[in-house]
Amino acid sequence: MPITAGGVGSGLDVEGIVSQLMYLERQPVRNLESSTSELEAKLSAFGKVKSALSSFESAMADLSSLDRFKVFSSTSSDEAVLSASASSEAAAGIYNVTVTRMAQNHKQASTEFDSAATFSGTLNLALSNGDFLEFDATGLTLSDIRTKINSEADNPGVTATIINTGGGNQRLVLTAEESGSENAVTVTGTAAGSLGLTMLNTDPDGAAIIIAELDAEFTIDDVNLPITSSSNTVSGVIDGLTLELEGVGSSVLNLEIDKDSIKESVQSFVDAYNDLWNTLATLEKGDLSADSSVRSIKNSLRDVLTTAPTGLTGTYSALVSIGISSDAKTGELSLNTSELDDAVKADLDSVAQLFGDQQEGFAYRLEQYADDIN
Repeated sequence: MPITAGGVGSGLDVEGIVSQLMYLERQPVRNLESSTSELEAKLSAFGKVKSALSSFESAMADLSSLDRFKVFSSTSSDEAVLSASASSEAAAGIYNVTVTRMAQNHKQASTEFDSAATFSGTLNLALSNGDFLEFDATGLTLSDIRTKINSEADNPGVTATIINTGGGNQRLVLTAEESGSENAVTVTGTAAGSLGLTMLNTDPDGAAIIIAELDAEFTIDDVNLPITSSSNTVSGVIDGLTLELEGVGSSVLNLEIDKDSIKESVQSFVDAYNDLWNTLATLEKGDLSADSSVRSIKNSLRDVLTTAPTGLTGTYSALVSIGISSDAKTGELSLNTSELDDAVKADLDSVAQLFGDQQEGFAYRLEQYADDIN
């Protein structure tokens, strides 16, 4: 008797029935795969939010400083005499500077000795700030003394070198590592007299000078009161201004508001905000459309921008007053550079405070917000 399969020859679509049954059996798996895909998409989207917030926080941190919004450019009529840099504490102005003397590093040399000559007694190298190095020079040659000075951890700030003068003779040269009279090196001890040290420093004409003349000397605006400095880098004489003395002579220093740099910083603020805002808007319409967190972040950003800072003095207390406005439809910020220029000209300090104040500046507050939620 022949063996038959159920439905064969009966007209039933066995293959179709089996396929449908298998489809139904896999439905839970498909649902799980779909849920997994949605979760992965959400995780990826939240990763983009976190990355965007990190980039925004970094940008705001870079901008939450008065030095980014209160910037000056300096021009020297003779850069061989003078150059300068300014901080946010400076003020625009013109300064006539005359440099009569440059600061020098104290330099002294011993008399000539045979390279094999040795010494006896102690040497003490001291600076006026109290730092010193003392050692026993007994049995040491000039080369040994040089090595001893340069290798000691207690070296107060002196470099020793050897000059070979010919015929097997040498001179020891001691040079202060820092310039000015306050860093001059005093050499004492029982072996000091044997070295016969003499000062090598001279003025521009080659004439010998005294210790006090190791300091730079200059005048500002022809005031008949010379200013001295141990360094050729001078700060504190004019608020917020650091002078770099380059040579003897006269130069006119012109300090002006650097509108281009300020404009770049404000534009960077606007661009960083818009980059974050557009990333959030895209995700809100896509993978995070059913999630309220993005909407909450956007609302908080708007709240920061519309909350006026408290405690600041000056003309401006809102971004719109210096040329930054928000598009009602897109939420993006835009900058009117003409209005910004007018604001900078009218009250630069207030513009800088509006962004860079370390309590109420907009860049500072947005940085803190991004840090809190990221």
